Amino acid sequence: MNTTSDAFIPVSHLNAYVYCPRRFYLENNLGMFEDNPHTIEGRSKHRTVDGKDVRPAKKEDAIHRRSVAFSSPGLGISGKLDLLEEKEGAPLYPVEYKKGKKPKNRPPWRNDQVQLCAQAMLLAENGLAMPERAFLYYIGSRARVEVLLDDELVAETRRIIAECRLLRKAGAPPPLAENRNKCFGCSLNAICLPEEEEVLKDKKTNARTIIPMSLDGDVLYVDTPGAYLGLSGETIKVTAPGGEVIGGASLERLREVALIGPAQATTQTIHACMKKDIPIHYLSYKGGYVGTAAPLLHYHGLLRKAQWKAHFAPERCLYFSKIIVLSKIASMKTLLMRYRRDERDELDQGAIDGIKTISKKIREAESIDSLRGLEGMAAKHYFSRFEQYIKPERQSFFYFKDRNRRPPQDPVNALLSFGYSLLAKDCSGAAIRVGFDPFCGYYHTMKYGRPSLALDMMEMFRQPVVDSVVLSAINNGVFKDKDFYRFQNVCYLNEKGRKKYLVQYEMRKKDRVTHPKFHYRMSYERTIELQYRLLAKYLLGDIDSYEGFFIR
Repeated sequence: MNTTSDAFIPVSHLNAYVYCPRRFYLENNLGMFEDNPHTIEGRSKHRTVDGKDVRPAKKEDAIHRRSVAFSSPGLGISGKLDLLEEKEGAPLYPVEYKKGKKPKNRPPWRNDQVQLCAQAMLLAENGLAMPERAFLYYIGSRARVEVLLDDELVAETRRIIAECRLLRKAGAPPPLAENRNKCFGCSLNAICLPEEEEVLKDKKTNARTIIPMSLDGDVLYVDTPGAYLGLSGETIKVTAPGGEVIGGASLERLREVALIGPAQATTQTIHACMKKDIPIHYLSYKGGYVGTAAPLLHYHGLLRKAQWKAHFAPERCLYFSKIIVLSKIASMKTLLMRYRRDERDELDQGAIDGIKTISKKIREAESIDSLRGLEGMAAKHYFSRFEQYIKPERQSFFYFKDRNRRPPQDPVNALLSFGYSLLAKDCSGAAIRVGFDPFCGYYHTMKYGRPSLALDMMEMFRQPVVDSVVLSAINNGVFKDKDFYRFQNVCYLNEKGRKKYLVQYEMRKKDRVTHPKFHYRMSYERTIELQYRLLAKYLLGDIDSYEGFFIR
C-alpha cells in the first residue's frame, strides 16, 4: 500500500476516519489491517458485486455498471464503486453495498453517508453530473435506503477529506476513541489496544476485555511418515502413503499448518496457504523446530525498522532482556510454589529463596551476558526440584535428574524438548502475524537460522504452557512407556506419543489465564500475540514502557 502524502485516499478509509480517526491512521498511514468475523462476512457478501462483468447491464428500468473505479487528483481520493445505476432522464448515481440489515427508526450511520457522498463527488470530478441522491443497499435485509446528497453532507465530506489529508502526514496516532463501545466491533482492536494503552499510561487500573479472548481458526498437525497435503477446492486433504485420506481442513477455518518429520505439501497447497496468509511450520521427526514457510512479509515495514533500530541500541536490548528474564523466573517461582507438597520442605524453600535472591540481582545487572548467567542459576534451582513434582508412582519411568537436550536422554526431557519446539513454532508464527522479523531479537544471540525474537518471547511462556503440560500429563497418566522411542542414550516421542502430546498442548494453549497487568482473562495463544502487540506499541513510541507476562 502506498501511503505517501500525494497518494489517493480510498473512500473506504474516509468511512474509517468518521468511525474512528485512530483506525484511519492505522489503516492509511501504517497500512495495517486485520480480519474479524464482521470483515470476513462483509467480504463474502460483497462477492455478489466484486468480480462481476463491469459492462453495462439492463435490469428492470435501470442500467447497472458494477465495480467501477474512479479517482480524483483534485480531491485526492479514489474508490471502486460497488454499483453505478442509471435511469432514463436522471444522472448516474452510486449504490453502496453493506452486509448488515436496514436501520430501523434512524438514518444510516454518518460514516456510510460520507463514503457514499465521496463516491458521488468522484463522479462529478470525472465529468459526470453530480447526483442529488444515492443509495445504501443492505444485503442482510435486501433493502435500499436513500441518502440525499445535500449541501451540508457535501461540505462535511470535503472537510473530512481535508482532515484525512492532514492526518496522513502526522507522525503520531490521534487520541483514542472516547466512545470505547466502538472498539468491540473493530477488527483493529488487537492492534490498537485502547484499554491496555490507558492502563500502561496509568490512566486506568484494569482493562476491559475488548480484544477476543481466543484466536480464531484451526491448527493442522501432520506427523504421519510419508503423508502429503493436497488441495481440493477450498479444502486441504491429508493422504497417507497408501492413498487413504486420513484428514483434512477448510482453508477458511485454517490458521496454520505444522508438518512433523517426513510429511510434505504439494505446490498448489503451499500456494493456497500463502494466498490465505497461512504459515506452514516444519518440525523434524525428533520434534526440533526447523523453520516456517510464511506468506509475503507483513506490510508493517515501519515496525521492523523500529525493531532493528532497537536491536542496535544496547540499553534497549538490556531493558527488554531484563523484562524477559524477570518474567520467566517469576513464573518459575510460582510453579515451584504451586507444586510443593510440604510447606516445611527445606529444599523447596531453598529453591524458592534462591530464585528470589537472583531476581534482585537481575534488576541490577549491567550486561546481557550477566543476565544469562543469572538465568542459568535460577534454572538450576528450578530444575533441581522438578522431579519432586512428579507423583512417586510415576517416577520409576519418568525420572528426572537434570535438563538435557540435543538429544534428550529421558522421557521427561523428551516431553520438555518437544513442547519447547511447539512453543517456538507458535511464537514465530505470532511474530510474523503481528509484523515482526522473528530473526531479530534482543536477548538471544542472533545466529543464522535462529528465530531470536521468537525465542525471546517464548521464555515468558515456558513454565505456564510447556512445563505445566508436561507435569500434568505425566501425573494424570496420559503417557506410557510405549509412547517413546529409546535407543542407547537417546529418547524421543514416537508417532503415537506425539499425537497425545499435541492434544494436551492445544488444550493448554486454549486455557484462559489472568494477565498480571490488565487483570482480564484470555487464552495463552492470544496472550502470546498480545505481548507482541504491546512490544510493537513500545517500539513505535505509542507507550513508554513494556510489561512482561508471568503467572501468579
